[in-house]
Amino acid sequence: MDQLYDAGTIEAVARLKDAAVRLSDLLVLDCRPAVDAWQQAVEARLLPRLKPDFPLVAAICGGGSSGKSTLFNALVGRPLSPTGGRAGINRRPLIAISTQYKEKPGVADALCDPFGCAPKLLEAMEELASPGDPLLCYQESLPPGLALLDTPDFDTGAGGSYQNREMAERSLSAADVLIYIFTNANYNNRDNTDFIARMLTTVGTRNSFLVYRVYPSFSDEEVLDHAGTVGRNLYGEGAGQHVLGVYRAVEDNRVAAGEQPVGVVPTGDGRTGLMEALSQMDPRQVKGELHRSIFTDVIHQGRGFVEAVRQADEHLAAYLEGLRTIQRSYVQEALSHLPMDAVVRRFSQIWRDTDPSHVKFMRKTGQVVEGPLQMALRAAKWIRGRKAGKKEAAPEGAVAAAMEADLVQAANGLRKAAVDPELMLRLSRSDPAVDQMRELLRRLTKHPDMAESSTRGDTATFRISLPPALADAQEALRGANWSATLEDMLARQESPGGLTGELEEELQRLVREQRARMTTFDQIRQTFAAMLNIIPATAAVTYVLSTGDPVGAVGIKVKLAGLFGLNDLYALVAIPATAGMKKADLKQLEALLAPVARAWLTHKLTAIEALFEEKITGALLQKGQAVSAAAADDIQRMDQSLAHCGRVLEKTA
Repeated sequence: MDQLYDAGTIEAVARLKDAAVRLSDLLVLDCRPAVDAWQQAVEARLLPRLKPDFPLVAAICGGGSSGKSTLFNALVGRPLSPTGGRAGINRRPLIAISTQYKEKPGVADALCDPFGCAPKLLEAMEELASPGDPLLCYQESLPPGLALLDTPDFDTGAGGSYQNREMAERSLSAADVLIYIFTNANYNNRDNTDFIARMLTTVGTRNSFLVYRVYPSFSDEEVLDHAGTVGRNLYGEGAGQHVLGVYRAVEDNRVAAGEQPVGVVPTGDGRTGLMEALSQMDPRQVKGELHRSIFTDVIHQGRGFVEAVRQADEHLAAYLEGLRTIQRSYVQEALSHLPMDAVVRRFSQIWRDTDPSHVKFMRKTGQVVEGPLQMALRAAKWIRGRKAGKKEAAPEGAVAAAMEADLVQAANGLRKAAVDPELMLRLSRSDPAVDQMRELLRRLTKHPDMAESSTRGDTATFRISLPPALADAQEALRGANWSATLEDMLARQESPGGLTGELEEELQRLVREQRARMTTFDQIRQTFAAMLNIIPATAAVTYVLSTGDPVGAVGIKVKLAGLFGLNDLYALVAIPATAGMKKADLKQLEALLAPVARAWLTHKLTAIEALFEEKITGALLQKGQAVSAAAADDIQRMDQSLAHCGRVLEKTA
């Protein structure tokens, strides 16, 4: 059995078509018109015809008043379609098939499938004069394996507006072979032949018979010469391969008056009548060659659509990653003045409160020793500050105002980036995101406009345009009341020293873990406790955020791994009280405080990130992630279908 007609092949083509249509809608592809034309070709010209017992469909086509219905009636053997001297009489297709198909279920349905309607029998000739779905009639005179289709003319109208063009196009798309009838007045009408050529060759190449309606005075040489012009206009240099025969329909007053059927006479070397030639055509052979041609084009175009889909998906991925990267930088900017004193003091308090009773007793003596040390540290800090001209630490109200200003500035910057037509990323060349963005943009071979635009000094700049799939989400963000949104964000911002219940639990857990790791000697020395008593008194714990490892820097280095996806974030925490501390004690202090700083910064950064996503970027990110997830499934279906169809092509070549 020819695998082209295998049920698995039919299913694979149907899956390929459905996935392509869904993806073109989902990703808002520029090639959507091409996908629509391809979908129509698959539905009308391929899928129904892969059924082995489907008849050969021969469509009679031509311009207005060319004699289509007259020829149809002559081939059928009775006047079924109205004729006359006026163009555009018939407004709907008429399908004639052998009476043998009455008892074959599904054939009439498949013939009407391309038109999206159920079969309806012709009851009166006048029905054809009104626009509507095709009508069907059974005729004993027609041979089995042949369906004859009378189509509306495609050129009635003016100014590029044709009243029957859409129905004619659907009719011709459904045909396996065309019978093109023309007259001396329109044989070289390029508008007409260009339209028919598109029907014949856009997806697959179909053969045709040419019928020239002329007066008896025309010689065969003239008929063949004019028919040759038509053939070249339709097929170019391939006319000799695809024009199956040239016939003349003799013009006669009695034919025009409807008193007798038109005579169709073969011209040239062929001496086989048109109906005889149609009857002799092997439907499986004709359809096999045609369907292989259509199938090849469908798969070729399907591969092109998959590539367009992949590019759109990669574009979407690059934009989402770029937006997350920009959001990360604005989250850091929003926390430029975040104090850590409160969390260090609270950790110290939890540590002291959870000391065992014997340690608390032993620490009473230590407190006497630590007192002078704390005073000395305060004095040293005060002296250093006076010498450097430093001001006293800002009160909490001033810190809160600075944090509010940071949040407003960061939120405004992030919103502007999110509503702009393209993202503009300026990153330090040491930022791991640079390599990631380069790789994402490298895959966008169809978007040369989106690339690394410049690299100056230590900065790399990238431009990424908005994917069409996110246009609606961006427009909604742009239209929202930003002033009200910003006020709501400020109202929900935590106080500078605010400790949530979640963070309190995290600090309690860290104390338990630290105590579990302490040796007996550590517990007796209580070096930790001494340092924790000293640190809050400094009240000047600061930090610097960095996307690169601050190698060699002075301070407690905290790695916030995984906070922003694949990009690690580092915080360099500076504690003035550690100046002059022994290396062993400093290492012990870092082991103690690094988890505290990590918990504090992670909590604050995550809170601001969640706020920014909820109020600014969330709709874009969520829509993009949903589109990408849905696209992944359909891309996989298209790949599987194309792989199946590719194997069929190899075996049927």
